[in-house]
Amino acid sequence: MIIINPSVVTLTNEQLAALKGTEPATIGHFRSFGFNTVDLHVTKPDCRIIGRAVTLRIPSMDSTLCHKIAEFLGPGDVLMVDRGGDLQYAPIGGGVAYSIDHSRPEAVILDGAMTDVAEVEELATPFFYRRLSAITTRRFGYDGEINTPITCCGAPVNPGDIVVADRNGFVVIPPEEAVAACREALARQKREQETLKPWIDSGKTLASMSGTDELLAKVMGKK
Repeated sequence: MIIINPSVVTLTNEQLAALKGTEPATIGHFRSFGFNTVDLHVTKPDCRIIGRAVTLRIPSMDSTLCHKIAEFLGPGDVLMVDRGGDLQYAPIGGGVAYSIDHSRPEAVILDGAMTDVAEVEELATPFFYRRLSAITTRRFGYDGEINTPITCCGAPVNPGDIVVADRNGFVVIPPEEAVAACREALARQKREQETLKPWIDSGKTLASMSGTDELLAKVMGKK
């Protein structure tokens, strides 16, 4: 069965721009859910991404909807692709990637294999992928879903969820929680730049700044 739904606009591009620079690893200090659980490669290692999830489910060898998905993408969108666990057949190669790049999304995160990596690396859009493969999917026209709930790299994703990604991985956040989470992460990143590094550069220790010395004294004092 083929299912095609419209994209879901949650946060505006202006809201996303104000949150750009958020690091998923900083969010990982205070959130525990929505993170990828598998290794990923990325064609643009220096990228730092935030955007709304547009979902694509390719559950078989049928990649018909890969030729349609570019029409659902634009600035502020992150394409999340669910391959249903398959790591052999590549649904994205040079031609599909070029079409997607032409729509100027923020990134593509593919829970599966990619091919034509040299061509894809030349594109402006960062592509995250599990592995490379020389065998591709085909167009049969019998299944696939656009903008339905999926699982991508171990994380549940709903259309319109907010995705924060860089070379360390990604986190998916419900849109109603995303602004607060990203602002908290940005504030922590700012504090680290302004306080942590100067503290250590001055010859002081991380343990003394973080309260670890006090914690150890308390714990070890009980023994």
